[in-house]
Amino acid sequence: MKNYIIPSIVAFILAGCTSKTNQTTTTTTTTTTNQSVKTTVTPDECSTINNLINGYESGFNSIKTDKVNNQFTNQWRTNTHIIGATCTVTLNKSEQASYQCQTPVNTQTQTVKSHQKLAKQLRQCLTKTSWFESQKETANSIYSTFVLDTKTPVITLSTNQEGNGFTTRFEIAPPLGL
Repeated sequence: MKNYIIPSIVAFILAGCTSKTNQTTTTTTTTTTNQSVKTTVTPDECSTINNLINGYESGFNSIKTDKVNNQFTNQWRTNTHIIGATCTVTLNKSEQASYQCQTPVNTQTQTVKSHQKLAKQLRQCLTKTSWFESQKETANSIYSTFVLDTKTPVITLSTNQEGNGFTTRFEIAPPLGL
């Protein structure tokens, strides 16, 4: 029973505010240490990611809500949250937009599990369209980066130790070619 709670929470987070109608599902089963973990990714869950990627071109205008009062940068809160409850859109000095979310996580075990589950769901959604994933792990961090080409935004999922806890960040940022 416990094995289905985390994937259900991640699926709920990825689903965002999308509705579920006439969906087909892709199911994969992974076996780890004598336990079978079943992950189901629906088109609606992938559509949230795809909508964010497509929103890059317009500076994520469709998901911006109120502007953050900050004298150093142009930043807005959003109505779409991949992780956590605080996501923002930021314009850099070159007027390029990026979408960022972050959430604190208490334990290293919980951090690694949630990072790997979200990375797996991203992989299932993005590799259908030939995105390349690279992953780097150290004793205190995990980075999963998804790249398609030099014109498409880069997606980064990172988990780092900060003090006694951990923080997971999700970002869609300008492409590598810019």
